[in-house]
Amino acid sequence: MIERDRELLARISRVNSTLGSAVVELLNNLEDGVLPAKHLRAIGACLAQMSRDVIARADDIDGRIPDRPPPQVIDGTVL
Repeated sequence: MIERDRELLARISRVNSTLGSAVVELLNNLEDGVLPAKHLRAIGACLAQMSRDVIARADDIDGRIPDRPPPQVIDGTVL
C-alpha cells in the first residue's frame, strides 16, 4: 500500500471516529430549535471533499480520467 492510500484511509478513519460526536455537538447547540447552518455546512464540506478524494483515488487506480475537475470548496461553499 502506498503512503497516499494510507493517508486517505487514515483520514476516513478520523472522520468516522469523530462524526458521531460532531453530530451530538450539533444537536446540543441548536439555535432556536434549528441546526446551526454554519456548522452543518462545515461538516458537509468535509464529507464532500473526502468523498471526492476517495472517488478520485478509485479513478486513479482504475486508470480513469474524470470527465471534469472536481468542484472547489472555499469557506464551505462549493464552486
